[in-house]
Amino acid sequence: MQMSSLVDHYKVLGVGFGASIADVTSSYRRLCRMYHPDISDDPESEELMKKINIAYTVLREKLKREAAIRDRYPNTRYTRRYGSDARPQEADAQPQTEEQPKAQATEARRAQGSDERKAAADAEKEAFASLTAYFEAICAFDYSGAHEYLSSYDKRRITLESFVRWRKSVSRLHLMREFKIVGGYPVVSINWSGGKTLYARKFRVAVTEEDLADDEMRTEEVEKLVVCDSGQWKVFLGYGSVGELTREFDERFEVRKKSEIQRHREECLARVHTEYNMLSLEGLRKEVLREIYRQRRFGGALTFAVISMKVGGTNGEGQEELQRSAAKTICKMLRETDAYCYAGDGVFALVLVELRKRFAVDIVRRIISRIRENAGKSLGTGAHVEFALDSWSGKNTASMDAFNFVLKKFQKMI
Repeated sequence: MQMSSLVDHYKVLGVGFGASIADVTSSYRRLCRMYHPDISDDPESEELMKKINIAYTVLREKLKREAAIRDRYPNTRYTRRYGSDARPQEADAQPQTEEQPKAQATEARRAQGSDERKAAADAEKEAFASLTAYFEAICAFDYSGAHEYLSSYDKRRITLESFVRWRKSVSRLHLMREFKIVGGYPVVSINWSGGKTLYARKFRVAVTEEDLADDEMRTEEVEKLVVCDSGQWKVFLGYGSVGELTREFDERFEVRKKSEIQRHREECLARVHTEYNMLSLEGLRKEVLREIYRQRRFGGALTFAVISMKVGGTNGEGQEELQRSAAKTICKMLRETDAYCYAGDGVFALVLVELRKRFAVDIVRRIISRIRENAGKSLGTGAHVEFALDSWSGKNTASMDAFNFVLKKFQKMI
């Protein structure tokens, strides 16, 4: 094996040429905890882990070979080559004297490396303990105790009263029940305010919260930064004020709220389409293009209509009941040659074939009247239904732009 390759293996593991098997193994395990693909999010971790495994295998076999040679030939040149202390003291007295300072220096480096590894392990334990205590205090509603684990940067900008008030407001919607630290990243240095540089470590925490608005438990993974502040590891939020803290929570809540609304809308959409065999928007678009082409060739009447219905207030159940009633009524009262779809948000789009405007208005009004009758008294007086339509007779009159113009009245475009 070439010497340059051997040097690279020592560099990959981060050990010196005088390292023992124990040092090589310890360094290898430490690097595995940092760069293993199952732990690290670095896209190059897999390639780096291959190099680490190769370097560890080569150096381990090399050191085992050297140990076997020293045991077999205690008084030969192999002993002098590998620096064993098992040979007699009277042989080669002068070389032994020259090698003694080297051996002492090697031992000193080993001791220093061991101290550094121990210090790093202790620092990791302290950072872990500080973050654990911070989350334990929040779960126990000890918000003033959680404030004590914040960094000096956060304490200067977020007072105890503001922090406690913010945590109480958050807990009214999302009550933290439990947590678990599921991973972390290596220690890095960050630039602190005032030109200071501090050591920091990022942890991944799986937090289980109770959503009091929806009455359900939800587990999400968040990242928290812990910094070495004045010799102690503290949790770093990094907000300039409690206003920034509140604003981020409000934005996160709004995103979740919008996603829940979208999910509920999609469920209603799928249920109406499946139960009443209605077209989707894309299916209705194809049907509209087919009818436009037919009218341009053979002429005739074609009417586009849109019906929109809303329930006043926040009665979501009433809105869904109104939509189901409308879907059922539309399916029964229209002909097989007509096309219709549920566009979402209480909007139905209709294509009435061979039906002029004055007859189409009468049909749509009868549909709306039947919708109200079928919906029943549970809708109350807050329900209102609107409609818009337009009709074209003859050749080359209808177009997709005309249909989109009708849908624009209800902010719907296909």
